[in-house]
Amino acid sequence: MTRIACQYAIVRFMPYVETGEFANVGVLLWAPKKRYLGFKLLRRKYGRITQFFEELDRAFYLRTMNDLEVELFRVQNLLRDAGAERDAPGMEYGFHKGIFRELIRPRETIVRFSEQRVVLAEDPKATLEKLYDYYVGRNFVTKEYQEAILEKGVKTLLEKEDLAKRYHRRKVRDNLYSVTFPFVEEKDHKAVRVIKPLFLGQSDSTQIIEHGDHWKLKVQQLRKRNLLHGPILFPVKGPDETVSKDIRLEAFEETKRSLIESGIDLVLHSDHKTIIEFASQNA
Repeated sequence: MTRIACQYAIVRFMPYVETGEFANVGVLLWAPKKRYLGFKLLRRKYGRITQFFEELDRAFYLRTMNDLEVELFRVQNLLRDAGAERDAPGMEYGFHKGIFRELIRPRETIVRFSEQRVVLAEDPKATLEKLYDYYVGRNFVTKEYQEAILEKGVKTLLEKEDLAKRYHRRKVRDNLYSVTFPFVEEKDHKAVRVIKPLFLGQSDSTQIIEHGDHWKLKVQQLRKRNLLHGPILFPVKGPDETVSKDIRLEAFEETKRSLIESGIDLVLHSDHKTIIEFASQNA
């Protein structure tokens, strides 16, 4: 299938022009050869936006997205209404050529667009979905990526409290089984205290439960082999709690109960006081 050149821009929400801070909230894509103008905006699960801009009323965000959607639908209708001109020679380089440039032109508004970018696509609609998943859905943010961020946060916390020298990345193992932890305190070459940040905010409830079970099994195996000689703490991060009726929250709570019942200490990653209390106890 022939690939065609498409232009696209990322939709950015910038409620406070003074700070220059923005969040990616959508993607706009234009395929001149097909006269296709497509867009996708963040209308659900926008809790991270209102969390980032703490003073912002969520109704304001929704109104802003609604106004933008109305305008983009209007432009789509303009393109459809120009159907009689579509087959005119050189039309691609006439009226339609300026549409995309005008839409993303820099303005002093709450909604702005990134610079124009180009992508080759066989199916513009499918490409729009992929771009949205990447720039807005952030599908590149895997659990490994999230846990690396959580680990960095714990490391900074330990350094601030002058506890970092007690904890090191170690592989707890025997000749058959091993698990690597980012923060292990050792005494007489034995793991006497362990901290393992855990991300439980995956996009699917099944993934949340399975990831929790995965680490529960690891701890159970280590204890069965007498390789853990003290407590283990999981600072956890779950789904966005501002999104109501999200079954991921139910999966998160179920997973937390399961981990606690297996003898693992749990704390929210944001509860710095409890993390420090655990880390500072004497072995």
